[in-house]
Amino acid sequence: MIDWQKTASSVIGEVHRNLPADADLATRKKALRAARPWEFASTSWGKKVWAKHSRKYLEKFGLPPLKAKAVEDHMSPLERLMAKSKAESHNAIGVSKS
Repeated sequence: MIDWQKTASSVIGEVHRNLPADADLATRKKALRAARPWEFASTSWGKKVWAKHSRKYLEKFGLPPLKAKAVEDHMSPLERLMAKSKAESHNAIGVSKS
C-alpha cells in the first residue's frame, strides 16, 4: 500500500535536488508536473495530496499562498439549524396580526 504523503515528499525532494538553485517558479512547476507519478494523476486522493505538497514546495519559491479561510464565519449544520430556528421564533413573536 502506498504512503501518499511520503511518496509525494520524496518525489518533490528529488525534483528539487535535480533543479538548479536559480530555477524560476515556472521551471519548478513544469518539473513537478513532469515528475508526478501516475498514481497522483489518476486518483482523487492522489491529486489532492500532490497539490498540497506541490503548493507547499512552490510557496517557498514565490507562489503566493492561499488566503486562509475565516474560521469564525463557519457554522456547522447544527449551528445553522439552531440559528434559523432562533430567527424564526423571534420573527413569529414579533409578528402580530391585527
